[in-house]
Amino acid sequence: MATFVLVSCQKYLSRIPDQSLVIPTSVEDYRNLLDNDLMTQNSTPGLGPLGVDDYWVSDNNWLALSPPMNTAYNWQVDIFEGQPSFSWDNPYRAIYYANVVLAGLGGLSVPVSEMTEYNAVQGSALFYRAFHFYNLEETFGQPYVPATAGTDLGIPLRLSENPDQADSRASVKAVYQQIVADLRQAIPLLPSGVQWSNRNRPCQPAAYALLARAYLTMQDYPDAEVSADSSLALYSGLVDYNTVDSTKAHPFPESGNDEVLFQCSAFNYQVLYDFEAEVDTNLYQAYDPNDLRRVVFFRAAPSGDGGVCFKGDYTGQIYLFSGMATDEVYLIRAECRARRADTMNAMADLNSLLKARWRAGTFVPYPAASPLGTLTLVLAERRKETLFRELRWADLRRLNQDPRLAISILRVLGTEKFGLPPMDGRYAYPLPADEVMLGGVQQNPR
Repeated sequence: MATFVLVSCQKYLSRIPDQSLVIPTSVEDYRNLLDNDLMTQNSTPGLGPLGVDDYWVSDNNWLALSPPMNTAYNWQVDIFEGQPSFSWDNPYRAIYYANVVLAGLGGLSVPVSEMTEYNAVQGSALFYRAFHFYNLEETFGQPYVPATAGTDLGIPLRLSENPDQADSRASVKAVYQQIVADLRQAIPLLPSGVQWSNRNRPCQPAAYALLARAYLTMQDYPDAEVSADSSLALYSGLVDYNTVDSTKAHPFPESGNDEVLFQCSAFNYQVLYDFEAEVDTNLYQAYDPNDLRRVVFFRAAPSGDGGVCFKGDYTGQIYLFSGMATDEVYLIRAECRARRADTMNAMADLNSLLKARWRAGTFVPYPAASPLGTLTLVLAERRKETLFRELRWADLRRLNQDPRLAISILRVLGTEKFGLPPMDGRYAYPLPADEVMLGGVQQNPR
C-alpha cells in the first residue's frame, strides 16, 4: 500500500499509479496508510524555525551550512537555490495520503460493527489534511490579514486523490475556510480521548486545539477561545517539571509527555543542533532562576562562550516538535481572554501553566494587570514556552500586524547586517522553483 501511494507521489503526482499495484480495500487498509511515518515524522515544513529570532549561529558555522539553512537564516530571495524542497513535498505527500483515504472510504460498504473505526479513520484523514494545510499556509502562503485575506495568495488546495489536479493557488481566506471545515467535520468522528498508545493518531482534544490555533492565526479570538475551551474540557493535563529529569540529553520520552495531544515532528534541519545554534541571549535571560525550563529546555553550548543550546523537545529526539499540546492551548485561551479584557481568567490560565514549570514552592502567581499588560505577559510566556516549534514564525506574521507588538529581526554575519522588518514580503517563503516552472504555480513576491 505504501508503494501504491509513493509511486503516485512522484512530483506529487506526475502520473496515475500502476493499477496492478495493491489497492486498499478495507478500513484497516486505510488506517495502515495513515499510520505511515510520512504523516507525522519529518512531515511539517520546518522552515519557520530557521527564520525566527530565537537563535543565532556563528559566522564559521553559518559558512558550513547548506541551503536552505544558510539562506533562510538571513532571508535570502531564493532560499532553495533552484532545488526541490522536502519542506514543500513532504506535507503535500501527507495530504495526498489523506485524500486517497477519504476517496477510498467513500466507496466502502462497512458493517455496523466497524463504523466506529471507519469514522475514526475518516476523521483522522480530515485532521491530517487540515494540519498540513495549516503548516504549509503559514510557511508558503501570505499571512492572514483579515482585510485582504480574500485576495491574498495562499497555497494550492489539493483536495483530490487525482494526480492531475490543477495547482493554482487559493486565496488565504479559502485555505483557512477549508482548514476549519475539515476540522469541524473531523471532530465528531474522532475518539474523545487522547490516543496514549498511538499519539500519532488524532483525537478530539487535538482537533479542537488545532482549530483554536487556526482561529488564533485568523485573529478570530472569540472562536479561538471557544475551541481552546473545548479542547481543555476534554483533556487539560500539564506536566510538573519538578518530575522531569533535566540531566538527560533529551528529557522527554519519545512517545511524548502527558501534555502531548498529537505527536508530530518538523522536517529535520540540522542547523538547530549539529551546528551549535545558540539560543538568543535575551530570550534565555528572560527565564527566572527558579523556572525549571532553564534546565529542562537548555544545555550549555559546546562553544564554551556561556551561551546555551536547545534540548527540550517534546519528540524526545533531536527532531523539533510540531504537534499539538495542552501548554499551547492554555496560552491560546489566556491570550484570547486578555484580548477581551478578562485579565483575571487570563492570568489564571497563565499561572496554571507556570506553576507546573517552576521549582516547587517558589512560584508566586502573577496578579492581573491592565489588558495590554496582561496580553504582553502572555505573549512573552508563549514565546518562552513554545520556542523551536512551528509557532514563532506564524506568531510573528500575525503579531506584526499590530504596531504595539511588531518587532524587527536583525542578523549579523561578519560585518554585514540583515534585517527582517514587520510585514516584509519575506514572511512568506518562496515556493520551490520546480513548482513554479513545471507546475505553473505563481511565485511569492520577495
